[in-house]
Amino acid sequence: MPTVIQWVRHLESQIAAQAAYANPWETRYQNRYVIPFVQREYREVYGSSKVDALMAIRPPRTGTAAVVVDALAERMSVIGATDDGGGSAAELVERAWAENDLDVMHGELHREAMIKARSFVQVSRSTDGRAIVGIDSAEQVAVHRMSAPPYDVDAALKIAVDEWTGQRMARLWLPGRNIDLAYEASKYPSLEGTGEWSRWRIVKDEPSGLPWVPVWEAQSQPRLLAQPTSVIESIDTMVDIVDLIEALMVFAGHFGAVPIRWATGLEVPRDPKDKTKVLLDAKGKPLIGFDARADKLWVSTSDKTQFGQFTPATLDGFTSWAEHASARIRERTGVASTYLSLDLKSHMSAELLKTDEAPMVRRVNRMAKSGSFGQVWRRVMQTILAIEDPAMAGKVHVKPRWESPATRIETQDADTFSKLAPHLGASVVAQKVLGWSPIEAETGIREAADIAAAKAGADAQAVVAGMKPLMASGLDAEVS
Repeated sequence: MPTVIQWVRHLESQIAAQAAYANPWETRYQNRYVIPFVQREYREVYGSSKVDALMAIRPPRTGTAAVVVDALAERMSVIGATDDGGGSAAELVERAWAENDLDVMHGELHREAMIKARSFVQVSRSTDGRAIVGIDSAEQVAVHRMSAPPYDVDAALKIAVDEWTGQRMARLWLPGRNIDLAYEASKYPSLEGTGEWSRWRIVKDEPSGLPWVPVWEAQSQPRLLAQPTSVIESIDTMVDIVDLIEALMVFAGHFGAVPIRWATGLEVPRDPKDKTKVLLDAKGKPLIGFDARADKLWVSTSDKTQFGQFTPATLDGFTSWAEHASARIRERTGVASTYLSLDLKSHMSAELLKTDEAPMVRRVNRMAKSGSFGQVWRRVMQTILAIEDPAMAGKVHVKPRWESPATRIETQDADTFSKLAPHLGASVVAQKVLGWSPIEAETGIREAADIAAAKAGADAQAVVAGMKPLMASGLDAEVS
């Protein structure tokens, strides 16, 4: 069994490797990456070749990588929990879920994992016995898995820097143990008596109260043997093409709008002292040169003189290239075309929209509900339940409830509900079609029944009130 210092050294090097991998993809997501060729050309045409700050026009950066990541991330929403024990366990987990702001922040786990290939979530027990959940980045946390089933995490390390003192701090999770460490200027001998020396000094070693390591790694594209990869890595060259096309369109618009004229065969005045040289003015330029301005007329007596104008650049070809690059990105990522060409959305029918989003819906379900993200949140919710109510944890299974990744079409959902509810039951159809939780479904059914009963009572009273005048008139006629 490795010692504490051996675990720290191993996982510390793993964190460094993860941070090195994540850096270029984070740069692309933040839209800070510029193609070197484009930057060099823009310096030459629109700015200074010496000082970047003097550039009049910055090279375009489309942010396509961020569009792809955010489009997938916004479709992965956990809207609650469900259980097989009547709903009480789900209510307990949902309360802790909201108290830890995971109803808002759980999407950051998905986004970080897609950008940097992996992200982490950890659960701990507070002093008053409540569950505390945190989300961490690949630049701070690393885990080690068992080499045999069930392949659970058997060690995890988080390294952070105290913003007030600047000291590096760390926490090592082992089964049943939480170990806090501090990075010192001098080396210290290991407290485990192994004879090892390290700058990492154990500050506190206490039981965690959990028989497993409560840290989980979320991977966007997991593989059995190969390391997970960033979503951006698979489209980085295509994103460069989109940025390059946008940059070239600026050049095309610039030089196409300003005509470039040319002339050959013009007689250039020669220097009287040396006929082999052109006559220059005081500034060292040809005294009479061809000025390609539209408000000037040039006339030549030589039959060899020719005037012309370069064919102006058009944007049609660039538009076709841009659409081609966007199509390749969509094929690779499954992102709906409405994220890359917003003008298409206004012309789409409900059926066409459903077809357009189908590849993205399938991919989101593979990553979330049926993928590694779903696995992580199931284990997190089960751990929350084990902390909040240990007696219930061994009897009830809790899992996340995902929002539908497809664009909701309310009329279609309402029509489906009205057709299926009489045959399958309103509660079941509300959960499967509308995405309601069992509690919401039962509450809605009760409220609908109360409204219907109140309406029926009001209708009955109205009928009785309408019959009273008739009954009174009939009585009067009989008496008379």
